Amino acid sequence: MRQFFFRSNMKRRTLSSPLVLLSGLLFVMFLVSCSKEGPAGAEGPAGPPGPKGEGVADGVIYSDWLDVKYKPDTIHTAGGSIDTIGYYADIEVPKLTKEMLSIADVKAYINSSDITDPVIYSLPYSSGNGLYIQMSAYEKTISLYSNGDVGTVLDNKGKKFQQYRYMIVPGNAKANSAAQVKWPEYETVKAYLKLND
Repeated sequence: MRQFFFRSNMKRRTLSSPLVLLSGLLFVMFLVSCSKEGPAGAEGPAGPPGPKGEGVADGVIYSDWLDVKYKPDTIHTAGGSIDTIGYYADIEVPKLTKEMLSIADVKAYINSSDITDPVIYSLPYSSGNGLYIQMSAYEKTISLYSNGDVGTVLDNKGKKFQQYRYMIVPGNAKANSAAQVKWPEYETVKAYLKLND
C-alpha cells in the first residue's frame, strides 16, 4: 500500500509582523476600554395607569360542543355494487369569511368521550390503529373527512360522545401574543382562553 506524505518547501510565516501585533493590541484596548458610564440614577415616579385591557379570548371565535353527523362517501363499482370509501361531514361556521381564512388560524377538536369526562383530540387526528380525521376550512364551513363514521353518538343513558368544537384565532396582535399556547393541547387552550364546556 502506498502512503503519501506532503513536504513543502514553502517558508512558514509567523504572525509576529508589526502590523498584526498593532492590530491585535488596538482590538484588545477597545474591548477593555468599554464600560458603563456611571452608577444608575434614582428610579422615577410611576406613570398613570393605562386603559383596561381586553381579555385574552377577545376576538377568538369558538363554538359550543356540536353534534356532527357523518355521511358515507361511496363509489359505484364495475359490478354494480356500492362501496363506502370514507365518511364526510360539514360544520357550518357563519363567521368564517374569506378574509379570515387568509389571516386566521382555524382549529377543531373532537371530544371522544362525554362532556363529564372529556377526552379531547386536536384535528387533524391519526391513531395507531389507522383511524384518521382530516379537517379543511372553507368560507363559512369546516369540512371533515374520515375513514370511519366518527359522528356524534348517543348512548343508552342519554350521554353524547364524539362532539366537535371549532376555534378561529384571528391574525391580529392580541392573538399573536398567544404564541406560547400549544394549540393542539385542548386543556391548555381551554385554560388560556378561559373557555367553558
